[in-house]
Amino acid sequence: MLEDLLDDDPVHFTVAEWRERNFKLYAELHDRRLVDASIVSPAAQEFLTEAMIRDDNPAALDPQNAGHVRAQNENILHYGLLLDAPKDALTIALVAGLIHDLNKAIGIPLRDDRYAPRLSDGQPLDHMRTLAESVGLNHLGEETRQAIHRARRLKRGGLDASVAAALDCVIVHHGLGSSLFIRRLLDGDNDWWGAQLVDRRNGRRKVIHPPQPQAKLQNVLHDLADSTQQMQGGVAWLFKYPSGFWRDSGRSYGAMLSSRGEAPGQGIAMSLRDQLAVETWTCHQIIGQAKLDGLLDDRGSARLVSAVAQATRRTRIWVDDTRTAADAHTVYHDVAKGLGVSLGQARKRLHQSGPGAKGAEALEPLLWASARKQDRRRTRDLARLITSA
Repeated sequence: MLEDLLDDDPVHFTVAEWRERNFKLYAELHDRRLVDASIVSPAAQEFLTEAMIRDDNPAALDPQNAGHVRAQNENILHYGLLLDAPKDALTIALVAGLIHDLNKAIGIPLRDDRYAPRLSDGQPLDHMRTLAESVGLNHLGEETRQAIHRARRLKRGGLDASVAAALDCVIVHHGLGSSLFIRRLLDGDNDWWGAQLVDRRNGRRKVIHPPQPQAKLQNVLHDLADSTQQMQGGVAWLFKYPSGFWRDSGRSYGAMLSSRGEAPGQGIAMSLRDQLAVETWTCHQIIGQAKLDGLLDDRGSARLVSAVAQATRRTRIWVDDTRTAADAHTVYHDVAKGLGVSLGQARKRLHQSGPGAKGAEALEPLLWASARKQDRRRTRDLARLITSA
């Protein structure tokens, strides 16, 4: 069943299951004539999946990263199908999405070609040395480039040189093309890691990013999908923020979910509600630039603006702590039901308690269960979209 194929739980999803999902999903989309196997053959797609999604790859083993990658794949389909994008653009965007962000670990080699990041003295930076670099430069990793290059040499179904270049270009472009976070990081405008990449004394960059490749429609689909997953509530978001980056921020669950406006002294730790605002703006910027570049006409840009709203509709409801309707699909309703308390009491508990706080142990399982419900709702939405395409 298509819905079962799309659904996954980042907590329990294994690397082997992830690989199998990629194989079956690509085959299913090919059977439905939504991707073009003459552009990327099933053999090439399977080779790339096996090359990057491995048991010895830290970026594949980390559920915080792996859940993000799979969420983005689903968003590529969402945008490509709602735009009615040409099959070649959707195929390239999706295949690039299946293996993007899988160079993310300290010590991973960086490229040494025209897209090599360089130190301030002009010498190539040969590997990622810090967490900041692994986050900010992973789209310039050498492993993905080499995997795409090797896929050209397959005896059966090898990639055409132009397709390999297009896949590579999509992955390189998305680092700055889809993420305001990464652009700020490389500019030093980041309270966590900015000083690692920009000298605070003179404002000079310690790491020089290469110029962006020219964008094509597949870049637009990929970049929109990447920006969108940053603002979609679900298990991947819980892994990345309350259980990951922000765990020691001192913020409550309610603040992480629903606060309005950046909290004083909290740096770049935005609530999911604020991420919705920032990343929606980013998506609209991507669409606007694509229109200026002649990649979208008025009708296409309007379709994608509408698609952004559709992709985030469920999350906007999920974090809305003002909804009182009994059937509203908010995290506050789910917690109230799970604790057997009123909606007001659930709101109070979530806004007073955060990771590691007293009483959080009763809230956390309910948060994860509510997030999984969000994931399943989006899975059903996407399955219906694919079926009707």
